[in-house]
Amino acid sequence: MSIKFIKYKKFSDKTGSLIPFYPQIFFPKKFIIKRFFFLYGKKNYYRADHAHKKCEQIIIPIHGNFKITAFFKKNKKIFNLYSQKTRGIYIKNKTWIKINFKKDNDCLMVICNYKYDKSEYILSFKDFKKKYL
Repeated sequence: MSIKFIKYKKFSDKTGSLIPFYPQIFFPKKFIIKRFFFLYGKKNYYRADHAHKKCEQIIIPIHGNFKITAFFKKNKKIFNLYSQKTRGIYIKNKTWIKINFKKDNDCLMVICNYKYDKSEYILSFKDFKKKYL
């Protein structure tokens, strides 16, 4: 499957909360973290709007609400993520995603298993459709 929800635990007490995250728990193969970044957006604008040839990603909502539109293997799926819930989403390579931020400065953390490489991105949806859909 190209998209998979992942559930994680949140431990809270009177001093606050802690969310430990172990990617190996969620995948049969090793997901070795090569980089991560925080992505901020503006209300009603899309971020991402591309696919990766090799990189797989885990998207964790940090603050806010998000709509993720994903295209893979002739399918289009829409997912909603909320920072109040304890779930993120795993995105397999060769999956086109568009992320819509519901409010200004909402924030996601994106964890990648591939280093940054500009040539690894698929930036044309037309080319993506021809090759992967």
